[in-house]
Amino acid sequence: MAEKKRKRHEEGADRPAKKAAVGKAVGTVKMQFLESSQGALGPVLATTPGLNFPHNVSFQTYKKSRILPSGEVSELLLHSSQHPRLDYTAQEEKDGSSESLLQDYIGVFDPATKKLQVVPARRLAVRQALRSELDELRAEKERIAAAKTTMTAKRHALATEFGSKKSKKAINQMAENAIVRGQGQGAGAGNAPKDEALASAVLDGMASKTSAMPTKADVAAAIDDSKPRPTANRNAEHPGDVYSVDSIVGKDVLISIPVKDWVTASEAGQPVKVHSQYVAKRIMKLVRAKEIQKLKVLRFMLLCINFNSALKQRGKGAKVIPPKDKLMAEMGENAPAPVVDAIRRRFASEQNDMTRWHVDNLITHICAAALIVDGFEVDVNDLREDLKLENKEIKQYFHEIGCRLNPPTEAERNKLKITKAEAGNHTMARLKLPLNFPKVKTGPSKRR
Repeated sequence: MAEKKRKRHEEGADRPAKKAAVGKAVGTVKMQFLESSQGALGPVLATTPGLNFPHNVSFQTYKKSRILPSGEVSELLLHSSQHPRLDYTAQEEKDGSSESLLQDYIGVFDPATKKLQVVPARRLAVRQALRSELDELRAEKERIAAAKTTMTAKRHALATEFGSKKSKKAINQMAENAIVRGQGQGAGAGNAPKDEALASAVLDGMASKTSAMPTKADVAAAIDDSKPRPTANRNAEHPGDVYSVDSIVGKDVLISIPVKDWVTASEAGQPVKVHSQYVAKRIMKLVRAKEIQKLKVLRFMLLCINFNSALKQRGKGAKVIPPKDKLMAEMGENAPAPVVDAIRRRFASEQNDMTRWHVDNLITHICAAALIVDGFEVDVNDLREDLKLENKEIKQYFHEIGCRLNPPTEAERNKLKITKAEAGNHTMARLKLPLNFPKVKTGPSKRR
């Protein structure tokens, strides 16, 4: 019997009657983000890594909140003790992995209202622990806490904090003896746990109190950093690296300081009139040497000296900055307003006045700028006259920035063109390594 061949399906044949099930178009969906409020914690996503977790376990919910500078942060913990031997704990694990840094969300869509509500969900990891081990750890913590709260431990902690040297020495000896008795054998061995608990309580109290106390070097460094003076590079290998132009004047201010009028007048042989002996004696010298950067530092000094002269006295030590129009009149001719504003913002307080600290900070910056202009050897007499200070005061300012102060030598007297009698009013401030800062007093003076 011949095999009957099947007919080939022709192209364009009728399509099957079955159609793919396609849902109706939903249309516009409104999404609403719901933040977890203080009362509601929201849903959680629990993972059980490496754990065969039973599904009929119910958890108790615990929440712990902390107030941080960034806001309130809450931690969620789930705990279950239904199992006869195991405890289950679920909490967030911030191990620094990529998954721990992700934020999970759960969305619920309502077809009737066409709203999609999205709420953040916490990811918790469920761990199990043997209850007997936890009980032992809990009992050990309670025993140590009970030992710390005894009256003897309280008295010892109080004496350790506020007692005399004799009482502290006695407490240390008692602690050492208690530790030795606890390690021994024999009749006194029964008191070993008690002695060890007492010794550990006293020593822990001493360690916690003394660990947070700053050392003498830390106190000295904090006092030194709080002084009103420019920041010095104490690791410098050359005096020129101790105070840089950028740290004393600033890059932006240095660019804004004009010196073209000084250069033009000096090259034409015309005198430059300024209200500063120190500045007037150095303009021509710097122009001839074409030291433009030092010339800008010199003009910064002139503006700071005029700014100090414009301050008005108010009370003891505090001074007031005059209004802007009066201040610009006191700053001299052709004083750039942006530079004057920069000086006021840098050296004035937040209340726009000058306390004693702010005035000292201004003068120490002027002294450091003078070191840059004069090659780190300055005759302080002219600055003393410009700042209207006593010899003792101007010497103290240069000493605060690390200078060594000595009378001028014979060669320096000849260079300054002064006699030996006139040299009594002149003092040479030199910046040399190692720097000679005033010693910081960190405690009361010794009784004699």
